[in-house]
Amino acid sequence: MNRPVALDYLLLVGISLIWGSQFVLNELAIQSFSPLVVATGRVLIGFVTLTIIAAVTYGRSAGSSIKVGRQPWSLYCAIAVAEAILPCFLIPWGQQHVDSSIAAILLATVPIFTLILAPFFVKDEHWSLIAALSVAVGFVGILVLIVPSIKGSWLADIIGELAILGGALSFSASLIMMKHLSNVPPVLAMRNVFMIASAVLVILTLILSSAWKPDPSWQSVTALAGLGVFCGGIAYVLFIYMVGRTGPTFTALSGYLITLVGVFIGIAFLGERLQANDILALILIVAALIIGKFKS
Repeated sequence: MNRPVALDYLLLVGISLIWGSQFVLNELAIQSFSPLVVATGRVLIGFVTLTIIAAVTYGRSAGSSIKVGRQPWSLYCAIAVAEAILPCFLIPWGQQHVDSSIAAILLATVPIFTLILAPFFVKDEHWSLIAALSVAVGFVGILVLIVPSIKGSWLADIIGELAILGGALSFSASLIMMKHLSNVPPVLAMRNVFMIASAVLVILTLILSSAWKPDPSWQSVTALAGLGVFCGGIAYVLFIYMVGRTGPTFTALSGYLITLVGVFIGIAFLGERLQANDILALILIVAALIIGKFKS
């Protein structure tokens, strides 16, 4: 892979800003929309965005890649559930009870869950002392974050935090399944995944008519559009492009920055405040991610 240059650092910052802002955008979107509508809007708009980008990039081959029988559709369906349907619903649902900055910290556990799951599903992946240490430090960080919530209306807070952790676990399962997608250009594969997910979510939203809320604010509508176009579309394309340019090791740095950006935006724009245990949890989880990098 090429040594990172200025363009690669710009891509890294761009991806981190986009995915780091998703927590604040979720916070704004759920002020007018239910979590199900937020998930549906994000995935559907993301699918349209990826379809346009794929059409511009690949031309006629983008349309032919949808034909039944030529694609691993069962794998696409599984990834659609793990990458889009579950996390895009669970995270905004959890944010009804949890600040956006806390959500950013909790979602940083994706690589930790991946370390746990990978040995069970990926050939030649094995547990090691470093992996075990990374997981242990990460879960201490989770406990430091969650345990102080057990007070007052603790049940809602804990359920919200567990929902976001469920989204992180789902993302990690998706990352493992994506390792088996090798015959399709990544942008086309993600377009197909989002097509399936958006169809399922649209049907669920139409059936659950109570999910709709009238007269949404312009802030919520703008936030939902941003979630779809940028977080559900453009960020994936930039991420895939950067992996091709610099490899996964450099690209993985975005994981640290996404968390820090999410925490900073929550504090700067929503007036959220981190408690001492939140800061300690952030340090422990980031330390766990760094330890995990030594596994390879």
